[in-house]
Amino acid sequence: MKKVSSRDNAAYKAMARLATNASERRREGLSVLDGAHLVAAFLDSGAKPEQVLVNEAGLADAEVAALVARSAPAPVTLLSDTLFDSLSTVQSPTGILASARTPAARAVAPEADLVLYLEDIQDPGNVGTLLRSAAAAGASDVVLSPRCAFAWSPKVLRAGMGAHFALNIVEGVEAADFLGAYRGGSVALDGGAARSLYDLDLRSPTAFLVGNEGAGLTAAAREAARARARIPMPGRIESLNAATAGAVCLFEAVRQRAHPANPSKGSRSR
Repeated sequence: MKKVSSRDNAAYKAMARLATNASERRREGLSVLDGAHLVAAFLDSGAKPEQVLVNEAGLADAEVAALVARSAPAPVTLLSDTLFDSLSTVQSPTGILASARTPAARAVAPEADLVLYLEDIQDPGNVGTLLRSAAAAGASDVVLSPRCAFAWSPKVLRAGMGAHFALNIVEGVEAADFLGAYRGGSVALDGGAARSLYDLDLRSPTAFLVGNEGAGLTAAAREAARARARIPMPGRIESLNAATAGAVCLFEAVRQRAHPANPSKGSRSR
């Protein structure tokens, strides 16, 4: 394996374009996986990367070496530390970067058991954290409005910690269009709602709608949902972070479904 120290190297230049240009990633249909954890999660999904870049410290690490072997037949390039550090966006690089084909979105099943809809979430960290919570709660799909942060940006991928490869991620869909095809219950998270989240029966197929960090859900999204609910907050804080609020909703559904013999006395979300 030849060590590359020139910025004119084709593999380096290709990864640099992907790492720094969102339009390039969209156009090529590729995502950048920075770090051993993301590369492992991608490989665990059964897919193979398009190319792999490592530095000497990474290649000397047993975990990274195993990932390189699993990535075959993807081409592998050994970069100098200077070139590798110029590509990596993490504070403590693990010594491996990969480009991977962005998984194609599938239509959400009309009666999918647990779905998260994100409207206009702007912060990449929030989007990634919500994806991670959705995957941890066993959701099958996450649907994003056209004005959300790009789900496959490096920052969202890092915050998601591999959740992307356990979910069907559908971007660019308005709430009314999604809910028009979804047959399960739907709950719009609304701080001004009369009903508490804990008053709803969430054991049947349900989609939760979480809105923008500052403005919350639009009126159109709230009206399209079959139910509105608030998260009770007895403390002296006006609102929760969007990612935290989404996690509370998802895991309330998990809690209820873990005890089917003791159903909630509340009304259904339909």
